Amino acid sequence: MTRQPHERADSPPPLVTPASADLLAQAGFDARSDLGQHFLRSKEAALRLLESAELPYQGQVLEVGAGLGTLSGTVAEAGCRIWAVEKDRRLGEILQGALRRFGPLARVSISDVREVDLHEGLDVGAVLLAIMPFDWELSAALTRHVFAATPKVERGLVVVPSRTLDQYQAAGEKAGGLRLREVDGISRSEFWPKAPEALRVVSIERHR
Repeated sequence: MTRQPHERADSPPPLVTPASADLLAQAGFDARSDLGQHFLRSKEAALRLLESAELPYQGQVLEVGAGLGTLSGTVAEAGCRIWAVEKDRRLGEILQGALRRFGPLARVSISDVREVDLHEGLDVGAVLLAIMPFDWELSAALTRHVFAATPKVERGLVVVPSRTLDQYQAAGEKAGGLRLREVDGISRSEFWPKAPEALRVVSIERHR
């Protein structure tokens, strides 16, 4: 029976190593546009994000949309604890495999982050570090959710479409009690599929 365009196979893509977005593309993986799904192509880009995040050694990090584990693995290699949350079940085996070597430093949840008990699973002072979906409305919604779900997340560093940042800045004090500030840019070509619009690396803090 022919699969309809809106239907998706549940079988995972071929198992690949971390930082393998290009191999995923070559394998014909169907990136989900409804999830704003784009994968970081290089560990070098992950290291730049890690540097901008200024994470404390052995601190706890929450990543939303962990994908192939490229950023998650870089966080764990730096000595931080990572909780990698990924909604797409097709990526579960890849993500688990990428982080298995880090043992208790790495926790993986294959679920929509909005269905996870973040308050129970995080420590006070946790940091959100994530490449948010490249759908600006979805990225804004997920960012708001994380900070609303628990006060334990004190700050964050996220990659978002420019329009997400524009909307937050336009909202001012009504932006869910969050202050977003651009700290860097990142090339659309650092991702597969290539991001459809300009991206920003954004620092997030709660209004005090």
